Amino acid sequence: MSQALDPVRAFFSRINLICAITGAALLFGIAAIVCFEVLGRALGASSQLWVIEVSEYALLFITFLGAPYLLELNRHVIMDLLINGLTGTRKKISQGINAAIGLLVCVVLTYVGVDVVLDQFDTGTREVTVMRPLSWWITSAMPIGTGLMAVQFLDALVQSFQPKEL
Repeated sequence: MSQALDPVRAFFSRINLICAITGAALLFGIAAIVCFEVLGRALGASSQLWVIEVSEYALLFITFLGAPYLLELNRHVIMDLLINGLTGTRKKISQGINAAIGLLVCVVLTYVGVDVVLDQFDTGTREVTVMRPLSWWITSAMPIGTGLMAVQFLDALVQSFQPKEL
């Protein structure tokens, strides 16, 4: 069964990597525009209102685009002390419970997120800020990230039922 899932895992791994690279590029972009903003102010230029707003939106995307990649690499926040203290079957069960809870939460967040994004798209809702972007562009970060995390939690749940490989 594990070998049958390998192409699916590879596909989602590629998507997660692309999302993580996009998040890293956004982080670099934020750092660059903030540096230019600070330099510009130091040289007497007027403040650019869009810099803070773009940075806020980018931080949301960085979080939700990077999380599935970290989850895939098992670099997310977990209770190491508890998990590492367990062995054998108990460790597998706790990992399965963790994956099931994570999957449930991510599926709910994805469902609600898609519902909100579609509603914002249908109504043409805009943010009440200087730039006034369409809200669905910004809100779409959540269902994308939580949907990819749901896939990772599902994979972890499936793996928790697999016999331990030698």
